[in-house]
Amino acid sequence: MIRRRWIPSTSALLAFESAARFCNFSRAADELATSQSAISRHIATLESRLGCRLFDRGEKRLRLTGEGEQFHRAVITGLEGIQSAAMAIAGGGADDHLTLACTDEISHLYLMPRFEALQEALGAQTGIHVMTADYDLIDAVPDAGIDLVLAYEAGEGPAEDRVVALPEAVAPVCAPAWAERHRAMLDGPVTGWSDLTLLDMTRRSRGWMTWQDWFAQCGVPGAPQARLGFDNYVYLLEAAAAGRGLALGWRGLIDRYLANGNLVVATERWAISPHPLYARLTRRGRGRPAARACLVHLGRLAGEGRP
Repeated sequence: MIRRRWIPSTSALLAFESAARFCNFSRAADELATSQSAISRHIATLESRLGCRLFDRGEKRLRLTGEGEQFHRAVITGLEGIQSAAMAIAGGGADDHLTLACTDEISHLYLMPRFEALQEALGAQTGIHVMTADYDLIDAVPDAGIDLVLAYEAGEGPAEDRVVALPEAVAPVCAPAWAERHRAMLDGPVTGWSDLTLLDMTRRSRGWMTWQDWFAQCGVPGAPQARLGFDNYVYLLEAAAAGRGLALGWRGLIDRYLANGNLVVATERWAISPHPLYARLTRRGRGRPAARACLVHLGRLAGEGRP
């Protein structure tokens, strides 16, 4: 007799994945169009069945436990595998669409402002699909059905199969009112920034610049430690726009925030990193003219400095 194994419900897995990504039950409920209590029940059921806590429920912020991080990676891998297979099957091998894989932040801040220009360059006959995955899993997404990946690693393929999609030029940004309150300190030497609140990414850098890198390029070997941490760059920028502190802003990702006045460049000390954002073809994409045309166009936009 084959023993049936316990597998959590799809609803519970989606609730957990969303809650883990946001580290917030309310935002997960909003994304899934359900209630916070429903998210809490799903998480409680998972924790009961797994026999461990998936979240540390502190007073200030929800955080994944070690077991929660392990389970989150497994859930994302499974869900992305299912999504990838479904898209490949639904596409039926047709040449009328391209699928790009990237993180949620790159999709929101990089691809969406360029989407119309990219679609116009490829022509109306070629649809563009965007698949998002966590930073730590972007290279683990099965590339069946994926034509092009956007990531900070250049990858191991031939040089002609990748382009620099976004040269990395980084400067501190903040809300206009916050800049005015701290203008004297911001205009002074960066060695005097120890009392400023720095907003930082909590996840391990996959090639992007950190505060330590930025201060080092300014001739300061160590970065101040007064920080607020975020695991999503979009939320970090939103926190900066809300006046919670100083963030590192990537030219090409913060353009809309600067244009609408929600953020300003706090100091014109732009640092350049040797690790830009790359667009690179997958095995599938290398054999598709539309994918290579997409790659060329992304490289052209980067060269022109256009959003």
